[in-house]
Amino acid sequence: MDTAPVSDNPQFIRLSLDIVLEVTDEGALRAAALEAVKGDDDLTAEERADAVAAIDADLAESVSYLIDPFSLVADVPGTELSEAGWQSEGAEYAPDDEEELDEDDA
Repeated sequence: MDTAPVSDNPQFIRLSLDIVLEVTDEGALRAAALEAVKGDDDLTAEERADAVAAIDADLAESVSYLIDPFSLVADVPGTELSEAGWQSEGAEYAPDDEEELDEDDA
């Protein structure tokens, strides 16, 4: 028995995430991104060449080819992904409070 309210008007929810990744092995990251691009059958030869050049030029591009926002919400019941966009870029980062991070890790 489904007790969820039914609406004639769709509701949309914008989900915003801010994630900071620390790169601990540039070579492994680039290699994984290049492998992902190589295995992407949806890319044309020109798109693949552009992707490889982007990965070689900018480490953050590697992350863009490895992160799949669709998979983050694929298993959320009662939803359908309407739109997704993402980008990655290098960032300056310093934790606000090192002690707070240490406490969270414990």
